[in-house]
Amino acid sequence: MFFHTQPSTVRTGRADSARFPVKGTVPDGTDPWAGERNGDRAGDPWGRRVVFLHPGKGAWWRLLDHVPAGQEWLTVPAAAGAARLSPLLVERGGRRPVLVAGAVTAPLAIAVVLDRPDLVGGVMIVDDAGACSPLRRQWNALAARFGRVSPDGLGELESELPALQVPVTLMQGSDPADLFTRLENGLTGCRTLTVVAVPDAAAIRPRTHAAELRGALAALIAAVERARR
Repeated sequence: MFFHTQPSTVRTGRADSARFPVKGTVPDGTDPWAGERNGDRAGDPWGRRVVFLHPGKGAWWRLLDHVPAGQEWLTVPAAAGAARLSPLLVERGGRRPVLVAGAVTAPLAIAVVLDRPDLVGGVMIVDDAGACSPLRRQWNALAARFGRVSPDGLGELESELPALQVPVTLMQGSDPADLFTRLENGLTGCRTLTVVAVPDAAAIRPRTHAAELRGALAALIAAVERARR
């Protein structure tokens, strides 16, 4: 794994708590998921929140067994949309939350930051499909069959990418989806844009690249901390 930039090294702590279903409310009363089983949460309920967006059936929960000290990690289905995501983006101790998205959920993460840049500290977008992976081929076949837009579609958001200013990390394998080239070229206004490449990987997923994901996320949070000083 290598970086286009040189992020600071961050020591990862032990998990503060075990993973558990999202039910009820958190101590600050900012949980619109009360009574529903839409995701998972682990870590310090008063710490910096890291929100992982999944398309309805994701594997981000695999990372929640070891949450760094002082952080709370939460998985959320992107299908709920920005209206239900925004209330989860709470600032704690001056530390804004960080969004983590895959290829399909990236447009939602970008749209939320563009609409409410005051709510998000940074964004990490992971190529969890790749250009030639079996999942990518399946998506493309379904898109062609039903006349739908490819998961790479940013639509009108692409012209707004230069306005995004928070630190961003793009994490990709050896053959990234076209989306990541367009993101790298379009995100010209970021205070920090880091591209993390994982050689010999068709796609980056929690099941196969948990250590790399944790390292890239730790580096992003370090960049977010530097940006707020």
